[in-house]
Amino acid sequence: MSSNKQQAVITAAIALFAQHGLAGTTMEAVAGKAKVSKRTLYKYYSSKEHLFDGVVDLLIERIRPLQENHFCAQTPIKEQLQAQAHVGLRLTQDKDYLTLSRIVMIESLRSKKRAAKLQERFQSFEQGLHSWFYEAQQQGALGETPAEIAAAVFYGGMKKLAYWEQLIKWKPPVEKEKLDQLVELTCRMFTRH
Repeated sequence: MSSNKQQAVITAAIALFAQHGLAGTTMEAVAGKAKVSKRTLYKYYSSKEHLFDGVVDLLIERIRPLQENHFCAQTPIKEQLQAQAHVGLRLTQDKDYLTLSRIVMIESLRSKKRAAKLQERFQSFEQGLHSWFYEAQQQGALGETPAEIAAAVFYGGMKKLAYWEQLIKWKPPVEKEKLDQLVELTCRMFTRH
């Protein structure tokens, strides 16, 4: 399948999964919306589950940049935390990311088996998000705060203010000034020791 056709299939699947859920979406509907034959669709995605995995892959690619930051003892901790925060908060401003997140969350709630499979796929990313904090702890940059708790406070606070409200309540993205204030206050918590 050409990259244009594959993108059309994934785009169609996202729209249909968001509107009807995995159970309510048919491969025929995806093929029709993507303007590809069912034969072409099945050649690359043998089932809706396989297609759903393609959608999850797209979500994983969106969050991958959060794993790429490493603690650097020569750079002020505040600058590093600001960089981490800005990468994460950019996602909360991305309408497509929020749509993908809703699809994954809803499908996790519908099936315990699917939730376990998704947890397995996302677990390494969660560990990657925390790796900066573990590296900072090893260098003594977090003071007495354990890395796991620091990461939970840092990401949890940002998610509470700038992710869950948009995801669950469909609120508009947080304004830039508030995001900047959130980043500043969150970073200050870790630079006071």
